[in-house]
Amino acid sequence: MLKRFLTLFVTFFCFIVFVPPVKAAGFVEPVARDKTFSGKYVSQTVSDPIEIPAGEYKDVVVKIKNTGKSVWANVGPNYVSAYTVDPNYHNSKLAGKNWLAKDQPAKISATTKPGQIAEIKIRLYAPTKIGDYKEDFYLVSENKTWIAGTHFYLKVKAVAVKPKVNVTSVSDDNIGNSGLDGQDESELVNKEYNANLVAFSARSISAGGGEQVKFIVRYLNAGTVAWDNYSWQEAGSRPTGDSTTRVNITDPSWQSIQKITGGDSVVKPGDPLEVVYLFRLPAKQGNYIARFQLTANNHTLVGGTLELPITVTSDAPSGYQETVFSSARVLINEPTIRIGLYKTTDEVEFISSFPYKVYSGEVLKGDLPAGTKAMLNYSNGVYGFFGAGLDFTEGEKIRLVPYDPQNYFTLVNYDRKVSWKGAKNFNMYRGTFEYVYSPKSSMPYIVNELPLDEYIAGIGETSSGAAMEYIKAILVAARSYAYYNINNGLPASQRTFDVYATTVDQLYLGYNSEVLMPRVVQAEQATYGEMVTYNSTVVTTPYFGHSDGRTRLWSEAWGGTDKPWLQPVDCKYDEGQSMFGHGVGMSAADAAARADKDGWTYDQLLKYYYTGVQVEKIY
Repeated sequence: MLKRFLTLFVTFFCFIVFVPPVKAAGFVEPVARDKTFSGKYVSQTVSDPIEIPAGEYKDVVVKIKNTGKSVWANVGPNYVSAYTVDPNYHNSKLAGKNWLAKDQPAKISATTKPGQIAEIKIRLYAPTKIGDYKEDFYLVSENKTWIAGTHFYLKVKAVAVKPKVNVTSVSDDNIGNSGLDGQDESELVNKEYNANLVAFSARSISAGGGEQVKFIVRYLNAGTVAWDNYSWQEAGSRPTGDSTTRVNITDPSWQSIQKITGGDSVVKPGDPLEVVYLFRLPAKQGNYIARFQLTANNHTLVGGTLELPITVTSDAPSGYQETVFSSARVLINEPTIRIGLYKTTDEVEFISSFPYKVYSGEVLKGDLPAGTKAMLNYSNGVYGFFGAGLDFTEGEKIRLVPYDPQNYFTLVNYDRKVSWKGAKNFNMYRGTFEYVYSPKSSMPYIVNELPLDEYIAGIGETSSGAAMEYIKAILVAARSYAYYNINNGLPASQRTFDVYATTVDQLYLGYNSEVLMPRVVQAEQATYGEMVTYNSTVVTTPYFGHSDGRTRLWSEAWGGTDKPWLQPVDCKYDEGQSMFGHGVGMSAADAAARADKDGWTYDQLLKYYYTGVQVEKIY
């Protein structure tokens, strides 16, 4: 064990001091210390005034162009984020639950080079008093400089709350998975389990590989129920810019590879909870994000996620051994998944706010710059690409690959509306775009390839307003179903993609679904890499709308051999209804009611509908 012990906890009145960003006096054009940093407001996804029902939330994405000479980072000690101004660093009345602080709404979504456009997603809260509100913001490179020219403002109109009507999603196919859908804005948020991060040891960490870190966080119980117990867990730490590789930050003091610490002291609404824990820095030099999650009463807490930028300045000493828990499953790297979005003989129009590498087969043809449109077509075995001076026609499939798998693109002439989700067009997707001929369909297919959990975050099978434990159960089942499909059936070399984007498999709506349903993204992060296993093997996990009071055997729905984990169970909240869906596995309606009315946790739900299973972290 290393003798050196690194403590990053600084006290005032025996508690915590924040590491402040660069300060500047006054709002009028703060002085930029570094003249290589500059930017210019471009647009926002919702026009001012932004109408929000009083007491509720709405997400707005603001776009700002990097007009300077320096790269804007979204991690590390100099990450770029927005702060309130006029006056500088004041607590905002519009602060949403996921703000980094009351004066700091969010960081930019990805590293942004000069000439590229940065995006920053801000969740706005409408005060309970109906009226007009305005907030001014400015970008800052943390601990470095104000970014000249990046002032922007958002106007919010808090309006009277309208009655909400829930609707049930309609599946056009009873073979794949389908859950219950409903109000998609985060208007029906379960307010029982909420937490506010009020203090922590440091905003970022820089030290040598393998160093032991003592860290302290303090949360307030911002919900409506007492926390009878809590758990502080590792939630998927990773290298910066690599969403598929996980790193080991475990310390021997941890209770398991995932659970760090916990307790059973009662924390009443409004009371604080202080968590003191140890972790190790990754062994290899580089930049990382450490992720932690707070749960209480076995419920994931809204606002309970902490992401901590880490810079490892040097490799760990030779002979350093990472902590290993002998009883733990050996975790794999996050797999990628290929989704068949749609087939078409029409020309395809592609654009992204991020640069993409253009490939013809395995050959790199060059870069498609951010904000540059490309047109693609196919005829008689020949693929055509036209854009950014890379015009070519060749006989190999075309792939557009991002520099960061979290980057996203828009299919401009693809109209994908979902009747129960309003006028939103779900035509934006993260990761890689592939244009490839499908022999089965006798026409080209648009395929989206991305890390499995990025896919899970874009699942549209539920609403953002459902009980969090139900959403988590649906996503663990969806992840298990997808992983099973990746690794079973036809060999990968003989299929064009792994799953359809429709309810033939699971309804996948991509990036715009993440924006529309932020609590689904939170549930994905809270259950990152978790799947349903039977005898230690990941199994297929069908789910459906609702039953007539009991679920069905596999053979009753599809024939063939029954599966031991898919046994009939009673669905008390479905009684009196007719069957909607295939009837096998988890009834979404019954599960949602058990989570909401009976307080069931996600693993409790999964173990009820899937007999004899475990919920395990696979990656």
